[in-house]
Amino acid sequence: MDILLVDDNEDYLFLVRQVLDQNGYTVHTAKDGLEGCEVLTNSDIDLIISDIRMPRLDGVKMHAFAREIDRYKRTRFIFISGFGDVYSQAINLDPKLDFLLDKTTPVMDLLKLVDELMFGRIEGAWN
Repeated sequence: MDILLVDDNEDYLFLVRQVLDQNGYTVHTAKDGLEGCEVLTNSDIDLIISDIRMPRLDGVKMHAFAREIDRYKRTRFIFISGFGDVYSQAINLDPKLDFLLDKTTPVMDLLKLVDELMFGRIEGAWN
């Protein structure tokens, strides 16, 4: 299972990648939404995890880009942000496909959500 992980915080990117790698996922990383769009264009991704606030291209715009590509129209997308409450009103989230976690969520809780999204069914986790 291939996951795209996008975040401009290198420490957070390293930590989450390490946990996902250790649990059997293939992780593609990008430092901002522009790099994330390049990965989406050149790879087959099963799940996207992205920060919202990033330089060059933010997670909201990368989400819109992904939804314009046929193979990513139904791909699950986890937004992670320290500003979640601000953005939850501004993003048009589909409760079957899109999830929003606070960046302070423990990485093992993020892993649990990833496992459930990849192998089980969760709807409305961001509510």
